[in-house]
Amino acid sequence: MINRENFGIYIHVPFCRRKCLYCDFYSIGERLADWDLFLRALKREFEAAELPGGGPCTLYIGGGTPSLAPPEFIAGIREMVKCEVGEFTIEVNPDDVTPVKSALWREAGVNRVSMGVQSLVDKELTFIGRRHSAEEAMEAYSILRRDFGNVSLDLMFGLPGQTIETLESTLEGFIGMKPEHISAYSLMYEERTALTRLRDSGKIREVAEEDTVGMFGLVSERLHEAGYERYEISNYSRPGFRSRHNSAYWKGLPYIGLGPGAHSYDGDRTRRRNAPDLSLYLRSWGGTVKSEEIVNVFIERLTQEELREEYVMTRLRMAEGIGLEDYKSRFGEEELRRILINAAPYEGAGMLAGRESGHLALTDSGVMVSDEVIVGLF
Repeated sequence: MINRENFGIYIHVPFCRRKCLYCDFYSIGERLADWDLFLRALKREFEAAELPGGGPCTLYIGGGTPSLAPPEFIAGIREMVKCEVGEFTIEVNPDDVTPVKSALWREAGVNRVSMGVQSLVDKELTFIGRRHSAEEAMEAYSILRRDFGNVSLDLMFGLPGQTIETLESTLEGFIGMKPEHISAYSLMYEERTALTRLRDSGKIREVAEEDTVGMFGLVSERLHEAGYERYEISNYSRPGFRSRHNSAYWKGLPYIGLGPGAHSYDGDRTRRRNAPDLSLYLRSWGGTVKSEEIVNVFIERLTQEELREEYVMTRLRMAEGIGLEDYKSRFGEEELRRILINAAPYEGAGMLAGRESGHLALTDSGVMVSDEVIVGLF
């Protein structure tokens, strides 16, 4: 049960026309989509969630590829959510964007669009399995611009074959489009993805770590010069356009996830996870089974140590870092003393700063080795 007035709602749409090489999110083929049945199941799960009434929330439809959904599905989601929605985001692929769809998304209440562009170099897009070209991405952006005043673009660096020069070209294109928000991710080789199998078989070579670090530095430098603030390790925005929904994750606020593979958190210590299995999800929520017989939900109760480690990991991702007074109120004086002792070497090395103002935050050099710093603070 979500027990606070401010909360997030995430809808996982698991359907894709084609899976990207690097993707490890749960997804299945678009041909398996029964949109009416899926919407009915989502409504039943939502009704069983015991949400607080009336409080403001954020709504985020991700996937998968939500832009494959018929517009009436998106409108049905908004109709389902009775609370005041301050930010309503939908993830889209460029090749799904049309003037008609864009206008209908807006009419359904969407006020923020996150588009997965990744690169503006066609060779790089083809390699990672994206369905669009650079030209199509820019055309899709121009269509969205007519309907939305808050557009976010995804960018990836560290792609096989990518160079500083091709990354500069993509950055120039992104900055020229002037989106309100940019998410810039380093390519990750997740287990059980096609990309990892290609690397492990020797068919592709992973970009050297020092080159990836250089690319991250270039992204941060160019976006800062263009007026974007890095408010989280991978996220940049113009003032006033931080993602409210994603920021709530990093702040430990409650959220509910609906759909196969979605996660929920009550803002205290209970996590809930739906099995990544559409058939099981539809059998559980799409029929007449009683809520106490639902078999696709897994519950985890976090220990105090797990809460502490998660707090360190999520707060350090944000530019503001760890608030020391808040940390002490949550975990006690002894834990505060311990984290400050653990932080001292990283402060001396210039990776952490802000103690004098009551925070511990990653510096630019600390961001480059954030995993090392986070583990060191544990």
